Amino acid sequence: MIEVFGGTGIGVLIIALVVPAVLVAFGTYVGVLMALQEFFGAESWTEVAERADE
Repeated sequence: MIEVFGGTGIGVLIIALVVPAVLVAFGTYVGVLMALQEFFGAESWTEVAERADE
């Protein structure tokens, strides 16, 4: 894939922007899940909301 896009300036720009964005998004997702488990003892926002209603 890098060979296909890597030859052009636009391809390098796409790779330079997309890869870090995906990594940040994944890291944020994992961080939110870890916070849910640590602070609320829940596996999802639905569980947190259900406990708040009780």
